[in-house]
Amino acid sequence: MIRYKVKVNRAGSLFVGISVFLGVAAVNTANNLLYIIVSFLLSFMLVSGLLSLYNLRGLRLEAIPPAEVYADTEASFRLILENTKRFPSFVIKVLEEGGSSFLFPMVKTKQEGRLSVKFKKRGFYPSLRLVVGSSFPVGLFERYYEVEVPINLVVFPKLLEASPSELLPFAEDKGFALHSTLRGYDVVSGVREYKGEPLKLIHWKTSAKRGELYVKDMYEESAKPVVINLDTLRGSLEERISKGAFLVVKFSREGRAVGLKVGGLFIEPSVGNGHRRELLKTLALL
Repeated sequence: MIRYKVKVNRAGSLFVGISVFLGVAAVNTANNLLYIIVSFLLSFMLVSGLLSLYNLRGLRLEAIPPAEVYADTEASFRLILENTKRFPSFVIKVLEEGGSSFLFPMVKTKQEGRLSVKFKKRGFYPSLRLVVGSSFPVGLFERYYEVEVPINLVVFPKLLEASPSELLPFAEDKGFALHSTLRGYDVVSGVREYKGEPLKLIHWKTSAKRGELYVKDMYEESAKPVVINLDTLRGSLEERISKGAFLVVKFSREGRAVGLKVGGLFIEPSVGNGHRRELLKTLALL
């Protein structure tokens, strides 16, 4: 159940002060005109409160995170605010505990916005605590409520720059091969059937044994797969995790196949956004 809270703004404090002062004066003087004025002020305050309450009812908020969110780094969330009641809502502000906010001037049925969110730590976040409020209709009071918006998000580790010299090359005896269509081959990774490659790439010994043409399966030295082993990185556990995440992102963006070794867990090198996020997720949940 939603619990609505009220914050008195500066103008609201002045309004309440004037109402109390006139109320005391009306009692002391028994002046009917003052009674009428005080009654009007109290009625205005009541109507304002009811309108502000109605303004916040019937709202549904959804927060959609970007594909990759890193700890201690601002991420732009997509906000979807839906109004399910008959009349529109006005001046709806959505705030995040870090201080960022987004203002919806008017919401008839559905509006979208953006909110910057920063998570202090890596890990799994089932929901995001947001504050939905409004100073409608006249700005005397601000009514608001807190809501837990489901996000089911894994926040990746903070990226901490690391030296590539701390990487270990991927052992070629693991059965992993990286095919290259680039020129300038300098490392042999295996053999495969001939498919029109240059004659200098033909592996004559294997071809003679098998009676068919086979060529050297090669890749450039600069594109060799790498495995990030946390045990080889320097620093505390959290620093090593952050360095590992940095290296995953760095080499993945360069198009290199990246693998991960954490204790007894080994993830073979591969490429692609999905594989990169799998590695980052593994590091985030350590």
